[in-house]
Amino acid sequence: MIDKKILSISRIENTDKYDRKKVGYFSGLIGTSLNVTLGVSKFLIGIFANSVSITADAVNNFSDAIYSFATVLGFKFSSAPPDKDHPYGHGRVEYITTLIISMMIMLVGLQFTKTSIERIISPEKIVMNKIGIAFLVVSIFVKLWMSLFNRKLGKAIDSSILRATSVDCLSDVCTTSVVLIAMIFADYTTFPIDGVVGLVVSAFILFSGFSLAKETVSQLIGEAPDNEFAKKISDEIEKFDGVLGVHHLSFHKYGHLQTIATADIEVSADMSLVKAHNLVTIIEKEIRDNYEISLIIHIDPVGGNYTQRELELKVLVSNWANQVEYIKSIHDFAIYQKDDSEFLGVEIFIDGNKLKKDFDKEQLTNEFDRFVKSFDSKLKTSVVIIMDYM
Repeated sequence: MIDKKILSISRIENTDKYDRKKVGYFSGLIGTSLNVTLGVSKFLIGIFANSVSITADAVNNFSDAIYSFATVLGFKFSSAPPDKDHPYGHGRVEYITTLIISMMIMLVGLQFTKTSIERIISPEKIVMNKIGIAFLVVSIFVKLWMSLFNRKLGKAIDSSILRATSVDCLSDVCTTSVVLIAMIFADYTTFPIDGVVGLVVSAFILFSGFSLAKETVSQLIGEAPDNEFAKKISDEIEKFDGVLGVHHLSFHKYGHLQTIATADIEVSADMSLVKAHNLVTIIEKEIRDNYEISLIIHIDPVGGNYTQRELELKVLVSNWANQVEYIKSIHDFAIYQKDDSEFLGVEIFIDGNKLKKDFDKEQLTNEFDRFVKSFDSKLKTSVVIIMDYM
């Protein structure tokens, strides 16, 4: 019910979208308060029970509280408007915040790995009562609810921070469950179960931090969009009358509030410049309105009055490309004059999924140049190689 209330409060008027900043604030504040409560309670239980695994679980909750509070700060700074130094906004602050948190989580994991190993070498007696066990059971259900809560909010506003929080809460359910089982059986064995379970909890913490860091670094570097989504955008563009084809579609994300996309669209060479401009304007507006993507389109004219020589060379180039397994297509075929030289310009689209590790762009460019010169020794080449992984 709380998640529905938050989404209702955060809904932007007359739309089906939500205010990311509001949703992030509510989620972060609820997460901070619950994690501090769980952390303090588990820490006290761990001290009284003399259990390193419960104490490790408590510290894990404290790190989650810091994570939740950092979520609030992340949404605050990432929602700041663009300025002179950051014309595309501050959306990537969300990624940086998440990366810092992941490092903190891994440091906690390393510290408790050390403590757990020491407890295995020198085991100590655990004193556990029914109240402590009951609280661990309650904390499992609280964390399960938090996981579902953050997953729903994360899906609603497409937030990597909230999705990561959901996964982290689910891992906490597993770690606390393992601790609970260990505490129940601690009195029935001389095996250093507390230290071993503490080690398991530490491994969960380390894995959680590493997974979070890996995902965030990928986003900071600039990961490729989902193929299904890219195809959806491509299909949306192709549905417009006058568009003969779409290629070189790429996305550049600046957090979740700013995405810039570029695409080449093919239109008839007979289409007037004014009509082509109007077509591009309509497409860019519809993509912006429907997907909140700033689309920039480059027009490629197709057809036109080719000379017999140009047509012959075009067919030869197409046949050459068809013989190379990893070439997807050839675009922007044009013969033009520059200074006293004649050039053939092309864009060669490469299927990056089919490349071998020793692929050399320069080698392919030289190979194409030799092929063209076998047709006309005076014709120079201008080649742009574009890697395509979609």
